[in-house]
Amino acid sequence: MIICTDEIHCTGCSACQSVCPRSAIQIAEDSHGFYRPMIDESNCIECGLCQATCPANGTTSGDMKMVCRRVLAYQASDAERVKSSSGAAFWTLATYVLNNGGVVYGACFDEDFRVVQRRCASVDDAQDCRGSKYSQGFVGSSYVQAYNDLKQGLDVLYSGTPCQIAGLRSFLSKKNYSGQLVACDLICHGTPSNRMFRDYISFLEKKSGKKVVKYLHRPKDRGWGVNLEKAVMDDGTVLYDTIESNIWRTLFYCNDGLNVSCYSCQYTDVNRVSDFTIADFVGVNKVHKDLNDDKGLSVIMVNSDLAERIVSKGVFEPGSTEISLDDVLPGNIMLTKPSTPRRDVEEFWRAYERGGIECVAKYEGAYGFMRSVKTYAKRLLRK
Repeated sequence: MIICTDEIHCTGCSACQSVCPRSAIQIAEDSHGFYRPMIDESNCIECGLCQATCPANGTTSGDMKMVCRRVLAYQASDAERVKSSSGAAFWTLATYVLNNGGVVYGACFDEDFRVVQRRCASVDDAQDCRGSKYSQGFVGSSYVQAYNDLKQGLDVLYSGTPCQIAGLRSFLSKKNYSGQLVACDLICHGTPSNRMFRDYISFLEKKSGKKVVKYLHRPKDRGWGVNLEKAVMDDGTVLYDTIESNIWRTLFYCNDGLNVSCYSCQYTDVNRVSDFTIADFVGVNKVHKDLNDDKGLSVIMVNSDLAERIVSKGVFEPGSTEISLDDVLPGNIMLTKPSTPRRDVEEFWRAYERGGIECVAKYEGAYGFMRSVKTYAKRLLRK
């Protein structure tokens, strides 16, 4: 049984697993650590539900996509933004839903630094969903959980990558939960393998002789827009702006280790699959420098009647400013085209298979003698 008619478009969204009436599909990691459906042929009845539900087979085209109505620049309070990667748009929307008796699904790290979609029924539960997560997330049973919540009459905010939202909408199919389900995606750069990220955590632990207890992508120690990474160790020490702690930044932005489906992503479009689309306001200084206080500024695309109703309730007030889509496009090119690799993707994975994180970091110029020389020179110039 083949689920995706073209398997290079499989995003690992788990819609097929969620819809299978015989539990014949499991989501497992492939040789590079990306999530893929694995079918137990002995339990499969070839009903075709998985193929019909798979977003990669074309069910996301047409009526699933929504035209952006308007765009906001948003910055929450200083106290909220310091805990968020950008302007705290997700957190503002999440607390609105939670404080009105709903539930939130968002990405968080588990104890092994896997990125998982977690169900949160309180503001305290949702704290770990704050901040960016730069590797592929595991949907698990969250689609089924969200469906059960909706059947119980609960309002649900489901936040994820566009392909995860498309998977959820495909799984729910024609079921009408208008006004209950609030979908929020992001302008997605692409998703590296989470196994590779976990290997990177192990690399940091081996080099330092300490255990990583917390990891932050793009913390604001030096302000918003400084793309550095931060690892907090079990003895309270911090790795920040070191050669080792900056490796993941390079591996993420080089684009060579993304899921193969990211290179032909069907969601790099101004027409969206979610009610809201959020992102950093990259390039704000070229169009609205007056809005940038270096503490974080989000873009919010308002894509549906439901999103319009939520905005009209003042959820993002104070702190929102109406802007144009044209203001956003230059700094968020993934609204118009997918990410492209910087170097040779096959050689990237051969390097990873040969020597793991250290080898692939050297291949990308993020580690080794020359990186040490360049880092030392930059620090001298900074002084």
